Amino acid sequence: MNIIKQYESDIKSLFEEWKEKTSSGEIDHKNNVFISDGIVCPKQWFSQNVRPLFLLKEAYHEEGNWDLISEHLLTDKKIGSGTWRRVSEWTYGLMATTENVLPPYPVDEIMNYYGNPYLRKMAVVNVKKSGGTSNSDMEVINKYAEYDKAQLRKEIELVDPTVIVCGYTISSLNIIMEEPVKDYSHPNPNLYYTMRLNNHNVVVLDYYHPSNRYPAVMNYYGLMGIYQQALIQKSIPLAF
Repeated sequence: MNIIKQYESDIKSLFEEWKEKTSSGEIDHKNNVFISDGIVCPKQWFSQNVRPLFLLKEAYHEEGNWDLISEHLLTDKKIGSGTWRRVSEWTYGLMATTENVLPPYPVDEIMNYYGNPYLRKMAVVNVKKSGGTSNSDMEVINKYAEYDKAQLRKEIELVDPTVIVCGYTISSLNIIMEEPVKDYSHPNPNLYYTMRLNNHNVVVLDYYHPSNRYPAVMNYYGLMGIYQQALIQKSIPLAF
């Protein structure tokens, strides 16, 4: 079985088991809307040297279990809010930034639509898979991170990113990985970290959620500057 089919089989099995997970009382995947996520386009993803994963808080939908990828990100609808336009911009930048090159802020009309080429090059993992709301509470998000840490870690391992953008979720990543990716007693003022995954190093960027209200151009250059500094540091090699 090739890597694409293996991923598709493994992620399907993971989500099927996850949805049926025994309720904790407070967390009940079985009886709430469960939203699947992961790699947007596996065929594209596994051919890339740079594989950016966005670790976000939660998605929400009114009724019925739902696939964020096929039923949202791969449609051709116009993007109604700034979140996925911004993720498109950030993905463009992460794919093109090197130690010596920081690409200019993109002005591309195609980024206003789902299914665009940039969204097809990224992956997304929401920490809270069920019971999503429009206003996130980090205490609740981290309860889900703790309860589902085995499944969340397995999903991240299956996705196999080279860079993780934490959308205000690095505290959740600490819980999922069961180790201090970010040591809060000695945080890096430059907002990047490294962790081991599947026998290679992964750059972790401690950043704002893409729905934040700061100007898009500031968001873009802030994140790309952090990423470029991580690439420059010889103590954080990327194993592709």
